[in-house]
Amino acid sequence: MIQKSGFSLNRYYHEISKTPLLTAKEEIALARRWVKGDPAAKQKLVESNLRFVVKMAIPYSNYGLSLEDLIQEGNLGLLEGIDKFDPERGFRLTTYVSWWIRLALQRAVEQKSAQVRLPANKQEQLKKIKSFQLEFESKNGRLPRAAEIAQGLSLKTKQVEELLNLDATYYSLEVAVDEESPSLQNILEDKRIAHPEEDIAETEMGERLGKAMRVLSDKERNVLSHRYGLSSSEGMSLRQIGRLIGLSAEGVRRIEEQALRKLRRPMVRSYVEGFI
Repeated sequence: MIQKSGFSLNRYYHEISKTPLLTAKEEIALARRWVKGDPAAKQKLVESNLRFVVKMAIPYSNYGLSLEDLIQEGNLGLLEGIDKFDPERGFRLTTYVSWWIRLALQRAVEQKSAQVRLPANKQEQLKKIKSFQLEFESKNGRLPRAAEIAQGLSLKTKQVEELLNLDATYYSLEVAVDEESPSLQNILEDKRIAHPEEDIAETEMGERLGKAMRVLSDKERNVLSHRYGLSSSEGMSLRQIGRLIGLSAEGVRRIEEQALRKLRRPMVRSYVEGFI
């Protein structure tokens, strides 16, 4: 794991890169040994996947936590994932532990980097509001007004408005997460390691995208499907989509931006992170 004093990302990455990557067969053999209680097997599984954690931690580095802390949290997720991994189910280890690493990173961001600390009861109310918003938008094609949320959850409209204003702080943090550091990516680039999402089964990816895109209108879903190649092998330009659906390129661009704003909301972000 990371030593807190004198941490250097370059030095740390150089050290963990010395451990060779594992083949699928090697993963299974080591995981079976760990299931039987061999700590040396677990250690080798951990060491060979530390670069994987670093790559997953980078996109979270603009939430306010240092990359050092994020890597530490991601490593804890890696340990938990390895402990729960079942080598007999047919998945690659990286496919499985990516969920646990991501969960650890998201927990760290939520618990440690929020600018405003909300009481537990307000956090619970916000969760209910977000769930109501998602369900309402999937049915009606728009976000509910504060009064509609209040009526649906038996709250006062003023109370809902105050909670939504508090949540705006968290949303502003979400917007910045798409900014990446090219220099950092270049330092850590290792083409031998697949991106986490590349190793996820197609059916699982389809389910996640389907859930996320329920918040979009039919027109928004159509634009994103063509724009990002979700319905074909290649994406299309704004002009091409415009000719297809009878709109100007600028009109298509506005629809795309509106759809992506919806997909960046905290309630649906976890479904689409890494896909769009």
